[in-house]
Amino acid sequence: MSLTRRDTMQVSLWALLCFAAPVRAQDLFASSNSATLDELVDAFVGARPLADGGVSLTLPVVAEDGYRVPVSIEATGAEDVLLIAPGNPVLPVLSARFGPMAGSQAISTRMRLAQTQDVVALARMPEGAVHRGLQPVSVVIGGCA
Repeated sequence: MSLTRRDTMQVSLWALLCFAAPVRAQDLFASSNSATLDELVDAFVGARPLADGGVSLTLPVVAEDGYRVPVSIEATGAEDVLLIAPGNPVLPVLSARFGPMAGSQAISTRMRLAQTQDVVALARMPEGAVHRGLQPVSVVIGGCA
């Protein structure tokens, strides 16, 4: 493969454009990140009924370090799961879809929490109902700048 002068100029131009106009991946989804809690819940729920319970949300009651708070969500039979932290600068934390080959409808990860808040998990079931789980968390040192 030979590199021509034209190829070098094209690569240089694209590199210059990338450095001149940086875009964070988070900014590409700014519309969903700037939504309020009510807008996020309405977008996920739609016209379906919202029921409390049916979602097991496991978080520590006191998070001494808001930079890495372990969270587990289990919603048996769920198709979609949405995790929301209303006290964070960006409310939606996690969105997951379980396919038909999923062994279980459970997910575990770590998240950042900015302040003491009630973390909300929503799970959409195949029949159309949406279940909600809520867990209050007291944060000692905030993890979002």
